[in-house]
Amino acid sequence: MLHSVFFTDTPDHIVFGDGNTWQSLIGESVLLWIVHCLVLRGVQTAAGINKLATFAKLVPLGLFIVLAVIAFRWDTFHLDFTGVELGVPVWQQVKDTMLITLWVFIGIEGAVVVSARARRRKDVGLATMFAVVSALSIYICVTLLSMGVVARPELAEMRNPSMATLMVNLIGGSGEIIIAAGLIVSVCGAYLSWTIMAAEVPFIAALHGSFPSPFKKQNANNTPSTSLWMTNCAVQLALVLIWLSGSNYNTLLTIASEMILVPYFLVGAFLVKTALRLKKPALLGVGMVAALYGLWLIYASGLLNLLLSVVLYAPGILVFLYALQNREIKTTLHFVEWTIIALLLAGAVPALWYLVR
Repeated sequence: MLHSVFFTDTPDHIVFGDGNTWQSLIGESVLLWIVHCLVLRGVQTAAGINKLATFAKLVPLGLFIVLAVIAFRWDTFHLDFTGVELGVPVWQQVKDTMLITLWVFIGIEGAVVVSARARRRKDVGLATMFAVVSALSIYICVTLLSMGVVARPELAEMRNPSMATLMVNLIGGSGEIIIAAGLIVSVCGAYLSWTIMAAEVPFIAALHGSFPSPFKKQNANNTPSTSLWMTNCAVQLALVLIWLSGSNYNTLLTIASEMILVPYFLVGAFLVKTALRLKKPALLGVGMVAALYGLWLIYASGLLNLLLSVVLYAPGILVFLYALQNREIKTTLHFVEWTIIALLLAGAVPALWYLVR
């Protein structure tokens, strides 16, 4: 996505491609380790930088929304509103876009992941709700207003980032520069947040005894350094595999989205269990909706994508088994749990073959 803002590729001259060329591998690796160094300086320092990035990326988004409102045409927006010309029912259109829709909301649980570092716990819930409402409002405005600026078929043919092309239609060539700059800041800021969250999860797991104790280690800046090193080394390996296999950004997007579906379902299911124990009907209703929605997301994404996600679950299971063998986890696995672990590890073999073939 970041490479696409430079507009260096043409049909006859591919430089960055879909993130699977050697040039893109170098660029991705440089960004990876720059962010790594920033996070090592301290989570609070990285969070401060991300705060500035958030304000910076809201400027081009706000400008686009204002200009799109001015240029909005109802006739253009209402043209083939239900997508009849696509020959696909509306419900099928919704199902087919669920992974993309889910992708844009992955990360709203980030406030919960780093909640241990919050000064006041009640701010965590407020931050999560504010993030959901803000992101949803911006996505609705950008998506719907775009369809009132140009017709849907024309919008579908635009290359990423399509907002840059729309801004060119609105204010000329400078619009492309504004959106490109905003996208660079946005992607780098988002990646910084993701790195913090990805390093925090194994650290918290180690504190609760689910991961080996070395993941508890923090540096002088209170950054979970071991967890961060292991996470980013795994990311670097994934980037190399993407380059070797010739896969693209959409493959990573699909697998990453699929990875979060099972945890989302399990969170809903656990809420149902908790509500039944506490005998709270309102909480039970929320849990049921969340669990059923999680199941529907897994169905909508397809079983093939679920199988591919096993490739990334398998290393985590091996780390868990290592901690279990060294008696760092004070629990006993039953036959059913061992069977599920064996099936997941076995499923990783054909899934990995499918990815690299």
